[in-house]
Amino acid sequence: MRYVSQLFQPVITIPKGAKIKNTEITCKSQKLLLECGLVRPTSAGFFALLPLARRALDKLEALVIDCLEAAGAQRLSLPCLTSAKLWEASGRLADVGTELLKVEDRHGKKFLLAPTHEEAIADLLADVGPLSYKQLPLILYQITSKYRDEFRPKHGLLRSREFSMLDAYSVHRNAECANIVYGNVSNAYRDLFGKLELNVHRVKAPSGDMGGELSHEWQLPVSAGEDTIAICPSCSHAVLSEEKSVCEQCGKEMAGCNSVEVGHTFILGTKYSDPLKASFVPPEGPPTPLIMSCYGIGITRLLAASLEALSTEKALRWPRAIAPYSVIVIGPKEGSKEWSNAGKERADEISHQLSSVVGGDLLVDDRHPLTIGKRLMMADRMGYPSVVVCGRAATENPPRFELYRSGADAPVLLTADELIRTVRTDCSDDKRNKAVI
Repeated sequence: MRYVSQLFQPVITIPKGAKIKNTEITCKSQKLLLECGLVRPTSAGFFALLPLARRALDKLEALVIDCLEAAGAQRLSLPCLTSAKLWEASGRLADVGTELLKVEDRHGKKFLLAPTHEEAIADLLADVGPLSYKQLPLILYQITSKYRDEFRPKHGLLRSREFSMLDAYSVHRNAECANIVYGNVSNAYRDLFGKLELNVHRVKAPSGDMGGELSHEWQLPVSAGEDTIAICPSCSHAVLSEEKSVCEQCGKEMAGCNSVEVGHTFILGTKYSDPLKASFVPPEGPPTPLIMSCYGIGITRLLAASLEALSTEKALRWPRAIAPYSVIVIGPKEGSKEWSNAGKERADEISHQLSSVVGGDLLVDDRHPLTIGKRLMMADRMGYPSVVVCGRAATENPPRFELYRSGADAPVLLTADELIRTVRTDCSDDKRNKAVI
């Protein structure tokens, strides 16, 4: 069990009625993550992820890994620094130059802090290749820090200069194979966003500097988003659009809304494999350039975007699968009647019983000098999915505990057995969506 008093969580307390003049805070996810002690800015566009945010991010990464592995992907790690020569060979060095963070070593060799790794993966496959057609299709992925020299980073983790990102790459012998794998990975994306209970829309999009033959953005409607999509209220078909339009699927009028891009997928063709000599040996004939596809998800951006979509202005609301802790237990106030009537012992007992169900996903608020109401308010602001309160009813015979569940209108009173069964059911549902950390 982890205790709240032990957490490194530098909460920022805003005096009641105070007017906030910090114009750098531009959206609610940024404000709540900062004030609740989950992130800390280090300089413009760079953030320290503190333990609770790191814990949520670990859970999100575990979900992403499960979905990609189910689609047949294999994990690797590539260096954050990529030789500038590779980007020269692909032609992207000049096209994307202003957004690249560049370094030079003592020997005068130029490198990039890579925002993406198409060139690096093509170079790797060229180095070990040519591959046999029998090895295809092949899907490789990584989750690493990426870097982009944003002209004006804002919205906290929604647009930063350093960010955690999934980037996956698949290679194929022909366009038919590429389309099949593209569909499989797209289904993995749908599974991921479904487990997060986020209404993410896949929309056709231009390929831009990435190039390629096909491109889709995965857009989550949020008011702070800098993109705009139009969604059909009848069939849910969505398109990139800044104006109302008519749905090509059903003919109904579509409504526009702001959104944030949380993922992007491309079929690249031979844009990178051809100049970087990444090839395979077909059943007959000479080595042939690989058909490449790539798939990205901004992990830190998705974390912030989910909070942007679900939270209120005053309280965090998490997808249950990635909440830092699933359950928090609040015991009686020190010196109260409940405390004197063995309330503290009951709280300790139910905490140990719950820990046998949720393991390390249990948090105990041991700040007993604070009232239950104060700690309950803090737990609600943090958005823990299940809050167990050991109040007056916990000293009765049989003892009953208040269970506050995220999204419920009111708490329910449950005996210890009923509470354990309820939490076990919730935990079983969660295990279908995530690995409990």
